[in-house]
Amino acid sequence: MDVHAVDLDSSQVFQDWFIEQIEHVPPEQIVDALEGIGSDTAYIRALIVSYWRSTPQYDRLLKRCLTMSNVVANEVAKGFAVYQRSVNIMMEGGAHMHARLAEMRGALAFSLRRLSQVPVTDLLIEAQIGIYLPTAVLYLNEQNFEESLQYASQALFLAEQIKGAVSVARTRASLISCHSAAGHVETTIALAQDDRRQQFRYGWRFTELALANSLFLLGNYPEAVATLTDLTQRVDGVHEQRARSLLQQKAAFWGVGGLEGDVFPTLPGEEPSGWMTEVMRGMMRATALPREGREAEERASQFATVIQLCRLAEDEGRRIYQWQRAFAKWAAATAHLGRGEFSAAAGALERIGDVPAELFDLRVLSLGAGLDLALTWAAPGDWSVARMEAGLRQVFAEVEERRYASAPGLARLLHRWHPTAAAYLALMPEPVGACAFAIRDVLKVGQQNVVFDDVVLPPVYACDLVLRALDFDLRRDFSFVQSDPGGSRRKKKELRQQVGEVTVWRQPVSAVRIAYGLLTHQKEAYHLRARSVVQSYGVRPSTSAMYPMIGALEEVELAVRALLEGYLTPKGLAARMLEIR
Repeated sequence: MDVHAVDLDSSQVFQDWFIEQIEHVPPEQIVDALEGIGSDTAYIRALIVSYWRSTPQYDRLLKRCLTMSNVVANEVAKGFAVYQRSVNIMMEGGAHMHARLAEMRGALAFSLRRLSQVPVTDLLIEAQIGIYLPTAVLYLNEQNFEESLQYASQALFLAEQIKGAVSVARTRASLISCHSAAGHVETTIALAQDDRRQQFRYGWRFTELALANSLFLLGNYPEAVATLTDLTQRVDGVHEQRARSLLQQKAAFWGVGGLEGDVFPTLPGEEPSGWMTEVMRGMMRATALPREGREAEERASQFATVIQLCRLAEDEGRRIYQWQRAFAKWAAATAHLGRGEFSAAAGALERIGDVPAELFDLRVLSLGAGLDLALTWAAPGDWSVARMEAGLRQVFAEVEERRYASAPGLARLLHRWHPTAAAYLALMPEPVGACAFAIRDVLKVGQQNVVFDDVVLPPVYACDLVLRALDFDLRRDFSFVQSDPGGSRRKKKELRQQVGEVTVWRQPVSAVRIAYGLLTHQKEAYHLRARSVVQSYGVRPSTSAMYPMIGALEEVELAVRALLEGYLTPKGLAARMLEIR
């Protein structure tokens, strides 16, 4: 290795030489060789290499360059120092975080003014890049994505002008991170795929994480998991932990895993996110339990835990992004729905606001929760089935036009947490094709009672399930078990299903609720479909058993018939259902 033969003033020459040397020479040795030259330029190059590769000489070189009588050396060192300090402030959070970030932005602005007075060289441009990148991070920490992207893009432009391969790779990785944080999923995926084709990559582990996260947002669960699984096999230490942490978080979000073991701790450079895994663990524990007896009380308790965790997530000083706030509101709303607290659910959903267009997973879930609420008897008067349906139609139509998106994946996600909404989308006129499988959740009752394609239910237990599906509170009534102790208990077990690593207690959907939603429309096609749904699936099981709630079922059937024949409006049905309960 002949470091003396390298043109240290040329970014292209030096960085190409560095990439070649790093294949067979330890970075510490390269740093030592550069220090041995003793010039200002060599010390700056030594600091840059030490930063790139995190060598033991970094702290010493940082102090030296900060105190040299060389503006470029000072500002290169300051850029690295501010970048690392911004990460620490982000981790600490707290009420004074924004003031501290503003102070550092001021220091970087001063750096740019100093550099503007120095003759232009490759090293000067590298110093400017080194100021633009931490500035982008500071704006990112404040969720000012527009400014962040401008600085990261300018850094990439400058890196391409000096043709420094490492500088280009580093700035490209930073730009990918900014787009990922801003929720620009398609841009993130396109840039990450392009990055994979490059001969030299900088921070590629973070780029792979950004790629996987974007695929999750688009509903492409299998490809996202494959990306992270591959990453865990290629890295170790904190990089492997980051990949496994994201796997755990997303498995929990999709309700298929992440239930067991400790939640991975927050690592340097990351925003706190373990609370999201804890929230989804509560959701999974709740949905593993039936709405019956003591288990119903435990189910309600788990949903209450979810609501409390979501409240804590928004405490002052905790740093969370807009999409995380939307997640918290959706989770709280869904938990309130699970507890029958419909007004509270409406309040949480109203506070979500407009979810960014490319966050398809949260758009589907928030609209799904809204549709579930609109299909209840106690929904607020301005909560429209048509509005929620239109929103979901639009999302799935957009998904079909996105290269990396998966409509079947998003339909599965919707079905996991909002099966009634998914069933409605499958049975409405011009249904969402990706949700077709959700039809099997609708109870088919009459002389024979069947749900989930192959679960045949005893009449009395089917009566019980219909009433529960219509939000009747039966927690104090166990007579269906007493009248059919063997068959009902066996069938109860058959309603449990393994979804990935998680047990789910499948909740049958009543055709009455679907028909009610269809009849809130003013279009004849919807009214015809409502009649077809009721005719195909029925309202109540046929039974001669002395079930205590059989009178309630008869009243439900009469009310539905009156609705279909035009003697009762949808609002009238909702009011009647509340009276019967």
